Amino acid sequence: MPSPAERGLKVAEIALLGVFLAYTLIISLIERMIPLGLSIPGIRLGLTNVAILLALYLFPLSRALLLVVLKCLMAAIFAGSPAALFYSLGGSLLSFVVMIVLIRLFREHISPVGVSIAGAVFHNIGQILVACLLLQSWVVLLYLPVLLFIGIGTGAVIGILASRLRPYLMVYLKAGKV
Repeated sequence: MPSPAERGLKVAEIALLGVFLAYTLIISLIERMIPLGLSIPGIRLGLTNVAILLALYLFPLSRALLLVVLKCLMAAIFAGSPAALFYSLGGSLLSFVVMIVLIRLFREHISPVGVSIAGAVFHNIGQILVACLLLQSWVVLLYLPVLLFIGIGTGAVIGILASRLRPYLMVYLKAGKV
């Protein structure tokens, strides 16, 4: 079995991916405790997506995808909810694909804030589609405009945070490639 160094993984990358995964799990647990859903069920700030967005810009596609899948699996285990896994994977994977396409095709024309907003919107769409399948009803589509409106705002905040952090993390990764 090849070592991490032989596979092209640098110590700084492994460490940062570990920090990102830990961050997503801790923030996911904290967000579950914040009672935002009292007035609108299922609403979360999505602060875990700061790490996901940064991973899309800082790492190869395979490592960012690994982070997304591990976050969904481990957060569902910690939450103790198999249904949470389906909602999380549905939203996260659709969001991931959309953000990758935007970054790859329009990198020069769209900022991380725009990518994050699109990711938030498609995350909500993915979750609503999963809800339609699991509940076998299209009625949940009526909830989509509310989610999209909130997703645009939270997506913008996530994009701004990631834009501010990205230069510092790039310096860290460059320093770790010794």
